[in-house]
Amino acid sequence: MSESLVVCEVDEDLVKKLRDFRFRKETNNAAIIMKIDKDKQLVILEEEHEDISPEDLKNELPERQPRYP
Repeated sequence: MSESLVVCEVDEDLVKKLRDFRFRKETNNAAIIMKIDKDKQLVILEEEHEDISPEDLKNELPERQPRYP
């Protein structure tokens, strides 16, 4: 039996935002939180944070999100 693998696409606006995020000049902590829209099979932007500490970001995430130390 052969099975097909379904892969999500990444939203075009998110790709631009990630490129800008990667090459940003600021030295403060920032984070982009993405989620998968299961119906559209699309990775989309959920939240964006600027000047946030890792501890504050950890507290911002819902319980269902993974938490990395």
